[in-house]
Amino acid sequence: MKNQTVKQLVEGAALAAVFGVLFLITTYVPLLGSLTLWTLPVPFILMMVRNGPGSGFVMWGVTIVLGFLIAGIPSLIASLTFGLGGLTAGYLYYSHKSALAVLIGSSVAYVISLVLVFISSILLIGQNPADLAVEMLNQSIRQAESLSNVLGQDSNRFDQLLEQVGVIRYLIPTALVMLGVAIALISQLISVPVLKRVGGFKPPVFKPIREWAFPKSFLWYYLVVTILMMVGLEEGSTAFVAAINVYSILNALIFVQGLAVIYFFSHQKGWPLVVPILLTLLGFALTTFVVIIGIIDLGFELRRRMKS
Repeated sequence: MKNQTVKQLVEGAALAAVFGVLFLITTYVPLLGSLTLWTLPVPFILMMVRNGPGSGFVMWGVTIVLGFLIAGIPSLIASLTFGLGGLTAGYLYYSHKSALAVLIGSSVAYVISLVLVFISSILLIGQNPADLAVEMLNQSIRQAESLSNVLGQDSNRFDQLLEQVGVIRYLIPTALVMLGVAIALISQLISVPVLKRVGGFKPPVFKPIREWAFPKSFLWYYLVVTILMMVGLEEGSTAFVAAINVYSILNALIFVQGLAVIYFFSHQKGWPLVVPILLTLLGFALTTFVVIIGIIDLGFELRRRMKS
């Protein structure tokens, strides 16, 4: 029992050190840091899976305290955010939940953390960071417009850009949700080979993309929100903010549904994997087309018809 406790302490210290190194790289080596950012939750996932909740939370507490003493507020934010998400994913793995359950649970944890960080930043600086970002973008666009006028070029497109930038402040909830899901998904994909190789654990994996499907009810939600957007809600109102965020999130989900159809069609045709990957990259340039495919699949079960 004593040896087991010592082993857990040593392992926790080692994984906390790994997190510290990854955090320093992420902070001070910009190019490499853009990659190591997604690995920050992995030490917490590994600790939780190998040693259980008690050891995982002890490691989290030590990481928070030592990180704050050594690197200050940035380390505190990273430890809280990635620690909570990583421990949530690790606990769900530890409880033998499905890959989808791990993704949903850790996504919720990351979104909660990001919302708390966002609110804290407003309280600390006394201003909404989104407003600051919008103001900086507006200044850049106005400078570009002035230069365009000097060169005698048409500046009407800059007015459209200013209108689009003005909407950004209302999409903060969508941005936080998307970022939370992205961190959860990428860190989960990275953790799978690590858990197999180092953790001695076989984590659950996702179904092939071609089998992914969302409930048909999403289509009705999408249609209702689209109609509300077309009616013309007052910009800045609660209804407008809610509608534009729900619309954006549903649009992203239906886009994924459309990609699933593309992968299914490629599988049916027996095409090599590189083909649907290239089509996916092309799909980001043709978002509307992929969304239409997703809508058709939700409404008319396009993949079932392809199969038959």
